[in-house]
Amino acid sequence: MRSDGGALRPAEGGAAMTVVYIDSVFALNALADYLLVYAAAQLAGARLRRGRFLLAALLGGAYAAAVFLPGLGWLSLPPVKLSAGVLMALAAFGGEPRFLRLTLLLFAAACGFAGCVLALGLAAGQRVPMENGVFYTNVDARVLVISAAAAYLVLTVVFRAAARRRGCGGLLVPVTVAFQGRSAALTALCDTGNALRDPVTGRPVLVAAAERLNALWPPELAAELTPEALRAPSAVMERLAERSGARLRLLPYSAVGVESGLLLAVRLDWASVNGQRRERLLLALSPTPVGDGCDALWGGPEE
Repeated sequence: MRSDGGALRPAEGGAAMTVVYIDSVFALNALADYLLVYAAAQLAGARLRRGRFLLAALLGGAYAAAVFLPGLGWLSLPPVKLSAGVLMALAAFGGEPRFLRLTLLLFAAACGFAGCVLALGLAAGQRVPMENGVFYTNVDARVLVISAAAAYLVLTVVFRAAARRRGCGGLLVPVTVAFQGRSAALTALCDTGNALRDPVTGRPVLVAAAERLNALWPPELAAELTPEALRAPSAVMERLAERSGARLRLLPYSAVGVESGLLLAVRLDWASVNGQRRERLLLALSPTPVGDGCDALWGGPEE
C-alpha cells in the first residue's frame, strides 16, 4: 500500500507493477454506479430517490476500492460480485414494489455501461484500465463521461422508444396529475389492455385508485370522492352535478370476469405521463386498487 493513496498490483507476467489509486477507483466507480441505479429507476418508472441512489453509489465505490486492498482479492470472485450488486440494489430500491425487476435492470445497465466504456475507449485508441471488472487509476475522464452519457442514452432513450412502439406494455411510468392548483404524483402501469377512451376527444383515459388521490382534491370535493362513495358513482355525480368546477362525467367500462359498470371521471387541468404533458386529460376514479405495485393504469399511446 502506498502512502499517497495508491496500491501496488503486479502486472501480468510479473514484469512490472501497476499503480492503483484508491481514491480514483472509489470516485470513478461511485459515479458509474450512481448513473447505473438512476438509469435502472428511469427504465422501470420507479421513484427517483436520489439520497438512496447516492448511498448505493457510495457502497459500490467502496466495494470497488476494497477489491484492490491487500488480502481482499477474494472480493472479485463472481459470487461476491453478485452479492455486492444485490446489496447496491437493496440500498437503492429496497421496499419498491418491483424490486426483482429493478435489480435485473440494474445488472443489465451495468453490462451496457461496461460495453460502452470499452467500445469508446477502443474507438479513441486508448486502453481502458480495468481489473476484475473494476475501473482503476488513469481512466480518461472524457472517455468515462462520454461513455456514461452514451450508456444512459441507450438505456433510457432507445429502450423507452422501443417500449412506446409496442405500446409501452408492462412498464411502470411516473405520472403527475393537476387539478385546480393541486397536484399528485402517481406510478402508472402501461396497460395495453386498457381500451378506455375519452368519448369527447378519443384520447386514452388515465384510471387511478381513488385512495391515492386525496392530495388532489379541494376540501369541498375530498369528502365526496372517497373510495367508499365512488362505489356508487351515479350518486356522487348527482350530488356534484351543480358544481361547475368539478368537471365530472360517467364512463362505462367492462372487464374480463367483472360485470360492466360506471366510473366517475374528472377532467384534469393537465397531466404529465412519463414526461409528456397532456392538457385536460380525463382521469377515471377507481374505488379499488388498480394493480400490484402501481397507483394507476395508462392505456396510451394515443392513436
